[in-house]
Amino acid sequence: MRESNSRRAAGMPDQLWSQHREAALNWLAFGLLLAAWNAADDAQPAARRPEALRGYSQVSVRAVERSTAMNLAAGASALPSRR
Repeated sequence: MRESNSRRAAGMPDQLWSQHREAALNWLAFGLLLAAWNAADDAQPAARRPEALRGYSQVSVRAVERSTAMNLAAGASALPSRR
């Protein structure tokens, strides 16, 4: 069987090309594994948005943290002290 011109020009033997192909397939398999892992449903449900922010289609992390902190502060002042 004849060698292709590109392999001869690059000076790479057939074994190196097959190893390169195997490495590329390994990276592809790894990517598919990560995609499946990300798509998997966890046992815990995702945290819901605070009530005040549910009407918005997009919410920043800062807005959620601020709303949560305000709710916690309001809840703490409403609780009776433990004395």
